[in-house]
Amino acid sequence: MIFNVAQLLKSLVGTSLESDFSEDDIQLDEDLKVIGPIAGHARIRHINQGILVDGWVDLTVELECTRCLKHFEQPQHVDFEERFYPTVDVVTGIPVEPVDAEDAFPIDDHHLVDLTEAIRQQVLLAIPIVTLCREDCAGLCAQCGKDLNEGPCECQPEPDARFSVLKTLLQQDNS
Repeated sequence: MIFNVAQLLKSLVGTSLESDFSEDDIQLDEDLKVIGPIAGHARIRHINQGILVDGWVDLTVELECTRCLKHFEQPQHVDFEERFYPTVDVVTGIPVEPVDAEDAFPIDDHHLVDLTEAIRQQVLLAIPIVTLCREDCAGLCAQCGKDLNEGPCECQPEPDARFSVLKTLLQQDNS
């Protein structure tokens, strides 16, 4: 996911380049396991401040179900759009004043744009807060820990202490 943008930086503002890419064995994050290849498409445009890259990636990540704690594979389609600013002038090779923007990534000294970090951030943002292996996941029994997707357990529900007053009222009515 590395692109040489030297010729693009020498061209007129508004010039663009489009490319499909595929990476077979890549890990974006130590806590995020990517299963199989990452495939995507990028459109790289020369803008006044540097380079604007937008596109999409398709990948499969391994997640842990929030309810039953089993690992499962989740395909993802993630769109991205990021700005990259040059650190070295493409014609003279003189270092350029850094851009004061938190949302922009640097182009290295060899005029290479690496999309890995930008894509990693967008993939992490695309993962839902609650990850479920399936919509109707029953989860684990709170008392014995049995996977309720495999069938019910033998546990009896614990009585709620807040309703003990109602139980005494029922006993008084029956007397």
